[in-house]
Amino acid sequence: MKPGRLAYIDSMRGIAALLVVWMHNFQPIATGALRDLIYDVVDPGKVGVIVFFAISGFVIPYSFPRGPAPIARFTVSRILRLYPAYWLSMVAWIALMAIAGEALPSARTILANVTMAQTALGQPNIIGIYWTLFIELLFYVSCAVAFALGLLYSARFVFAASIGFLVIALLLAVARFYLERKAPVAVPLSLSIMFWGTLWREATLNQSAQHRRYAYWMLALYLVAMPPISLLAYDIDLGLEEYWVRYMLSYYIALALFMLLSTRIRMEGRTAVWLGRISYSLYLFHNHAKKAIDLVADAFAPGLNALARIALAVALSLVLAHAIFHVLEKPAIELGKRINRAIADRAPRGAAPVSLDP
Repeated sequence: MKPGRLAYIDSMRGIAALLVVWMHNFQPIATGALRDLIYDVVDPGKVGVIVFFAISGFVIPYSFPRGPAPIARFTVSRILRLYPAYWLSMVAWIALMAIAGEALPSARTILANVTMAQTALGQPNIIGIYWTLFIELLFYVSCAVAFALGLLYSARFVFAASIGFLVIALLLAVARFYLERKAPVAVPLSLSIMFWGTLWREATLNQSAQHRRYAYWMLALYLVAMPPISLLAYDIDLGLEEYWVRYMLSYYIALALFMLLSTRIRMEGRTAVWLGRISYSLYLFHNHAKKAIDLVADAFAPGLNALARIALAVALSLVLAHAIFHVLEKPAIELGKRINRAIADRAPRGAAPVSLDP
């Protein structure tokens, strides 16, 4: 483990990714009590995604490097951390669609997805899970702007940002209810959770009383605001089998899980940490593994039952994620470090505040 790196945060990433993998594999075959659970009570995949967002808030504001050109170096590291594996996942998914004989996305949709900002460009996600990555981009931009203005490490600013995005989520929920249109309630709500994650880091890791106070105030606001936001936004199903209770409870459970795993139960075992290290590729490629197993099984073993297919898909997901991390992600990260060293060597000298290495 790299000095200064928080092993339990890596473990949480692995758990979050497994929740998403579990949901996407079992949701299509769920019946009876299991279907009632994941459609009416709690969405494990959403729980995992919300935990991911809280982790981003815990980590990203502290990933601006010391020394000169911190924003440029932050941008390079984020681009090379996210985009190479993401682009590979796009290419691989389109190839699987072609093999399956499915209609391919338009050139406009593909080009928009290359940017990872397809939501802002009015184009659909080539893979459904990409919606979360656009929110990550928005958070990175928000952090960079706040850092440039000298506000990112201000407890009051982070608290205000978390409240502000929560208010926007509530307003969009009202609009969604009255207009019966798919207003993006999850975007500001997720950003609010991210900034709450920043408060939680300072409260738990650096023992800041001010951040702790703000973090608990935000938790109280979530407790009060989530029922009306969920009821207004998701009481009417607009085509995604939405249900407000499931939406609300998923947020509550995710926040509770994040708090538990970052305080009382800090998992630092080798397997859990390994899952965290490969979690990004696991998140990006688990749908590919499922689709590939289904294609092969349909062609050569049509009698293979659903549970056996899921077991093979999960195993393939882990193998793919491990390989892609070492072959693509890790070299891209190292390339980013080399580029950033060159930027630092050529840039005017200056210092920027920073905390622990994420």
